[in-house]
Amino acid sequence: MNMVSPWTSRDTLERNVPLIRLEDDADLREIYEFGKKLGQGSFGVVYEATHIETQTKWAIKEVCRPAAGSSTAKMLGHEINILKQVNHLHIIHLQEVYHTAKMTYFVTELCVGGDLKQLLQRKKFLTEDETRHIICSLADAVVYLHRRDIVHRDLKLENILVKNYLDEDDDGRINIKVTDFGLAVKTGGVGIENIIREACGTLVYMAPEVMSGRGYSQWCDVWSIGVVMYMLLCGEPPFVCKTKSKLLKEIMNKEAKFTQPIWATVSDAAKNLLTCLLKADPAYRMSANQLLENPWITGDTNVPAMPSNVLEMMRNHLEQKERAQTLGDLSLSSSEGTLDSPVLPVDSTVTDNGSHTETDSCSCPPSNSTQ
Repeated sequence: MNMVSPWTSRDTLERNVPLIRLEDDADLREIYEFGKKLGQGSFGVVYEATHIETQTKWAIKEVCRPAAGSSTAKMLGHEINILKQVNHLHIIHLQEVYHTAKMTYFVTELCVGGDLKQLLQRKKFLTEDETRHIICSLADAVVYLHRRDIVHRDLKLENILVKNYLDEDDDGRINIKVTDFGLAVKTGGVGIENIIREACGTLVYMAPEVMSGRGYSQWCDVWSIGVVMYMLLCGEPPFVCKTKSKLLKEIMNKEAKFTQPIWATVSDAAKNLLTCLLKADPAYRMSANQLLENPWITGDTNVPAMPSNVLEMMRNHLEQKERAQTLGDLSLSSSEGTLDSPVLPVDSTVTDNGSHTETDSCSCPPSNSTQ
């Protein structure tokens, strides 16, 4: 069984998203009828809305226009520019943008199921099959982004929306949409000249190389996918400390643990995959493309999770060594000083959930230098 191809979108055309200026905020009410409030984030409120002429349903994010040149203004600009460039089944669709003197309005497709954080709070944890479908969809979206040199940098439960009411989907699958591209960045590729040094994101999902301030690349998104997968399966993050320095030390000294009772019901294949996604050294972390091809995702039980012969193992070892050296050069070439000011303050208000015992490490496939 191959679960990838039905959900894969490869449309590469940049979309023409209208950016419309209105004289007054009341003018938008003549185009859309605003309904119930769907949620509130750091920068705005999201409402359900109905396009009056067509009677189609949308979501509208209402954001107070920030001062020109401010970090918030740059984030809004990033989000608009990147969403104009993407067209994928599991990335939120931006329909149009309205500007007034005081506000900016993002009109996007409507997701009625809330976000994954809300879903997880209701269900406590998801089944392995539910998690597999979500992670496959998420990985497919990230592969799409990385192939376009876009790094999301803030993948987390709150930024993954649920498109459908679960009881309305015939096959019971949770159809997700990646959203909130305010921290996303477009690089020139994975070369040394495209190393990213700006620390930003949400602490519990943040890759260790982002915390360290020594430079990072697109593999930070894969770490975040690993954190999301871990949380979906057990309801808790894999690493939790009160400060960034303590969290970084915890990650660098220990691997992810599977001590909660729920892990006894999770397959070894899923736990092995998590260990590969949550490798502290990005040189040995699985790529998003490799994640899509993993037997746990594809459901192909005939494919061994590890290399089946010595030549394959030797080839993998050489590729790992080459990539480790490349990323080592990146780290050595980057600044040894303090972190740049984050675009978005890091959420460090998390509590310590206690100690865990060690687990055996897995033999992970080497990440490719390109996807």
